[in-house]
Amino acid sequence: MTSKQWLEQTSSLLECTREHELTAHFMRTLQQQLGLSDCVLLVPSVDGRRLILSQYQADKWLKVEPQADWDVTDFSHPFAHVLQTGKPMVLDYFSLAYWREEVKFVQLVSGLPQEINLLMFPLIQDRHVSGLLIFAVSVAETKEMLQDQQWQHYCGVFMRHWQLLNTVASQSGQASFLADSLSQAKDELRHQKSLKALSQILVGEADKMVKLRGEILRVSGTDLSVMVQGATGTGKELVARAIHDHSQRHDEQFVAINCAAIPENLLESELFGYEKGAFSGAHAKKKGLIAQADKGTLFLDEIGDMPLNLQSKLLRVLESGHFRGLGASKEEHSNFRLVAATHVNLKQRVDDGEFRRDLYYRLCQFPIHVPALSERLDDLPLLVNHFINGFNRHHRREITGVRYETLLKLKRHSYPGNVRELRNIIEYACALTSHHGELEVSALPEFESAELIDIGCVSSVEGGLGDIEDLRLAVAEFERQVIRDRLDKYKGDRAKAAMSLGMPKRTFSHKCLKLEINE
Repeated sequence: MTSKQWLEQTSSLLECTREHELTAHFMRTLQQQLGLSDCVLLVPSVDGRRLILSQYQADKWLKVEPQADWDVTDFSHPFAHVLQTGKPMVLDYFSLAYWREEVKFVQLVSGLPQEINLLMFPLIQDRHVSGLLIFAVSVAETKEMLQDQQWQHYCGVFMRHWQLLNTVASQSGQASFLADSLSQAKDELRHQKSLKALSQILVGEADKMVKLRGEILRVSGTDLSVMVQGATGTGKELVARAIHDHSQRHDEQFVAINCAAIPENLLESELFGYEKGAFSGAHAKKKGLIAQADKGTLFLDEIGDMPLNLQSKLLRVLESGHFRGLGASKEEHSNFRLVAATHVNLKQRVDDGEFRRDLYYRLCQFPIHVPALSERLDDLPLLVNHFINGFNRHHRREITGVRYETLLKLKRHSYPGNVRELRNIIEYACALTSHHGELEVSALPEFESAELIDIGCVSSVEGGLGDIEDLRLAVAEFERQVIRDRLDKYKGDRAKAAMSLGMPKRTFSHKCLKLEINE
């Protein structure tokens, strides 16, 4: 092959813009121009610990296994020696007999006949071996190939271009990785901001509330139908509105209706709308809630009370998006996201034949449970302060907080009405509390509360231990009673009372302040 031909091949090589394309062109040129039947290219792995197959044109003597690789530090095969010395190595048929330890190498050269040599040529770039060419050549051609400088120069051009493409790919990969990392960081920041915003609406740090807020953000990024389940007063509509506010539909309408509050004969017209003259009293066309919720969110509260005949119509709307108002001759289309809520056991209603099974599964694409207040009483102080702050903003008051004894009594209540009941209790108490004052026990409305633990029986094995529901409150009440007894005994002398309990007066005074003991 002439110098001009090698120059032409070099020019074609430099036009390659992808690593795979480059190595394929390189190997094909060597095989064709040098008349080789077998040519293999090995390159180091990403971590530099192994030699792996990059390209090969072998179909006569070398037995190539595509998944074969070699440890660069294992000198039981000759490749490691070539990598270390950076010099070509030729093994004839008899020399190969000394390299029988490494199984994969033995398999590679097992088909070489006596008249064929194995030529291993290192590809060097910046004084480092960056690849290894393996040729199966005749004994007569071996010396001629080692003396031919033109194909070796061609190999040098290949290595420089190969390294350039790798550098560009690496920089591109780093830029892509950086962009992905920045995107992930921005997504995480948005997620944390959303969680913080949600915690101002759905107040509480109990595990169930943390889980609830996470579920809201997860489902908000989809268009799945959501079933919000929970007891009356737990805040199901707040959850529904939060799903809407954090979704892609947040700029559109949030339309809500309580299915249990609308008479059966009016619920259909409220949902689907009607034409003028559709029935007696229909003096003008009315747009239904389904149409109003187009591109937004439709919230159906207490869907368990929806009549069966309406359930089938709702299912069709959910599946097709099409509906027809009462008295209408044409169908309309609405692209809305449905969030439903119920306080009843909807699955039981399905089993009882009172709710359509197909609609149930269509609604429950993403079920969410809102915990009762009794399941997260540790959140009560946060909720109380939240409602006090809300009362202050709405009524322009400055109630400063709640007294410890008041909080104790609030914690003993069972709250059948859940968070809604607590809010009403706090707002009532706030209305009876003076400006800049704290909520006193006397300001609380009359409600049935659990009996306070009889602290006098706590020390008795027989007395009251099985009734304790909150250990922290029980201990606090016990400390309060003990300190009051000592203060009564020493007629209010805190120094003597503290000494009798074996604690510094400062610590004793701090406990009195914490437990709101003013004697």
